[in-house]
Amino acid sequence: MYSLADYTFPDTPFMIALGTSHTCGDCDGPTYGPTSVKITAYDRIADDLGLELVKIGLSGCMNIDLLQATNELAHHKVLNDNCKLFMLEPRLGDRTVRLPVEAVIPGASYAHKDFLLPTGILEGWAAEDKAKTPTIQQVSIDTRQGGMNSNSAWYRLTSNNKNLAIQACMEAAAFYSHSPLDTFDSLTTIDSIRHIVEANNVKFRWQVVNGRSFKADQAKKLLGKHSTLFDKFINIVETSLGRFSDSQEIKCGCGHYNKQGHKLWYENTINHLR
Repeated sequence: MYSLADYTFPDTPFMIALGTSHTCGDCDGPTYGPTSVKITAYDRIADDLGLELVKIGLSGCMNIDLLQATNELAHHKVLNDNCKLFMLEPRLGDRTVRLPVEAVIPGASYAHKDFLLPTGILEGWAAEDKAKTPTIQQVSIDTRQGGMNSNSAWYRLTSNNKNLAIQACMEAAAFYSHSPLDTFDSLTTIDSIRHIVEANNVKFRWQVVNGRSFKADQAKKLLGKHSTLFDKFINIVETSLGRFSDSQEIKCGCGHYNKQGHKLWYENTINHLR
């Protein structure tokens, strides 16, 4: 894996794996620092294809983060002749709510405070120093809409702030999350990433870790004849693993795949790429 903090990339044939915590191998591990699964599905795929690997797993990210990361990769000319494959692992729906930092932290206005660091998505997530927080996390705060029980981040945020604007935003998100509209917005972002990659003559493929086949079927209907995005789709990993998808054999308590899970993920993916 190459450091993105100083943009050191291979000068030999390589592939990019861009995705969420599943891509980087998180498994009850910290967001920053070593991941729990050392040899992930994409490590195995790169080794099988004889390619170097640039693995960019943005833990807790949204699809818009993946789009911005792709923009940064294109800007730094990483999508070049040596880049033979771009694997994207996005979300087809999300329960994350992103709020402006000013709405949550009184007086936290970047227009009046010098706290914006000269970092983008890639440099921020690659840095071991937490001070290099990605720009998006300096101007926004994410919380998961996981129900209104007293242990949820959503409940604590709305209860502690007594902010009607925050509460209204989160309640709206309860209807939006995983709706056809959420799926369609996700597809639009994924398709934008695909067009950026292919415009640079790099082979593009994508797959989703969490979900069921009906979600992909719904997504295909939403796109209709206006996109060939699903021509580049490999699978929903959970669905492709069949009976193993909810098994403790391949997952830990946090819902991420363990070493065996990543091995099965690789085995259900590699034949689509050879």
